[in-house]
Amino acid sequence: MKNLLPTAAMAAVLMAPVAAHAVAVVAPTITVVTSVAPNAFGSPSYAGYVANAVGALHDGQATRGDPNSPTYYAAQSNVQASQVIVTSFPSWLGQADPGTNFGPNFANELGNRMLFGIKIDGNGAQFSIDQLSFTAQSNDPGDALGFGFGVGSYTYSADYEGVLAGADHTLWTSDDIFVTSGPANQLVDGLVGRGSGNSFANDPCGCTTVAEQQAAIDAVANFPGYPTQFTGAYSLGAATGSGTFNISGSVPEPSTWALSILGLGFAGGMLRRRRSQVALQAA
Repeated sequence: MKNLLPTAAMAAVLMAPVAAHAVAVVAPTITVVTSVAPNAFGSPSYAGYVANAVGALHDGQATRGDPNSPTYYAAQSNVQASQVIVTSFPSWLGQADPGTNFGPNFANELGNRMLFGIKIDGNGAQFSIDQLSFTAQSNDPGDALGFGFGVGSYTYSADYEGVLAGADHTLWTSDDIFVTSGPANQLVDGLVGRGSGNSFANDPCGCTTVAEQQAAIDAVANFPGYPTQFTGAYSLGAATGSGTFNISGSVPEPSTWALSILGLGFAGGMLRRRRSQVALQAA
C-alpha cells in the first residue's frame, strides 16, 4: 500500500512557495570505456565477449573473464593499427593463423573491432534508450571510420541493458533489475552496453596461405592514411560522454615486407573506397 501524505499536510505543501521546494536537476552521467572486441560479424566468441563487457561495465570492473579466451573483456584505449582490423579469414590482434599464434580457442576468430562501451547513470532521473544517439570520427583526412546513429536507433537487448534499482533503491548493486527487451521508450534508472564501434576490414583477397593473409593485414595496418585517433561520443538530451582510441602504426616483420609491398597497391585503392566498406563493420 502506498504511503500518502495527510490531506492537511498536502495542502500545506501545495500552498508553500515554489522557490522553497526547487530542486536542482542533475543531468545523467555518461561514461565511455573503450575496448577491443572480436568481430561482431562471424566471431563465435562475440556473444561471450558482450556478456563480459556488460557485466564489467555494470560492476565498474576494468577486466572480466578468462584472459586465454577471445571472450575476455579488458578496457583499452591504446592500440596498434594491426590489432583492430576485421578480416574475411581467421585472424586475431593482427596475426593470421590465430589458432597457432594464440591457441585453439582463437582458431576461428575473424579479427577485432574497436567498441565504445557505455554506462549511463540517470542520477535519480529516469530516461529511455530511444533518447540515445552516437557519433564517431577518425582523424584521417577522409574520416574513414566515421559514422553515427540518431535518436531512436537503439533498443534494449543483451547488448544494451536498461537498469532499474532493486529493493535497496540503490543503482549498481546486486539486486538491480535488467531490462533487455520491450519498447525502447521504457524508463530506466541506468544503462550499460557493449557500445557501438568500427574497424577497417580487408577486402576479399582470395588469400589461401598464412603468408598471404598476413600480408593483407599488414598492408591495411601500414597504409599511410590510417588514422591515429578514433573518437566516439554519445548524447542523451543535454548529457554527453566520449572516449578515444589512440592508434599507433605497425611495421611488418622483414619476412612479410615483400608481400606487404605487393599488397600496398591493392591497399591504396582499397582505402580510397574504404568509407563505404567500413560502414558494413559499424554496429
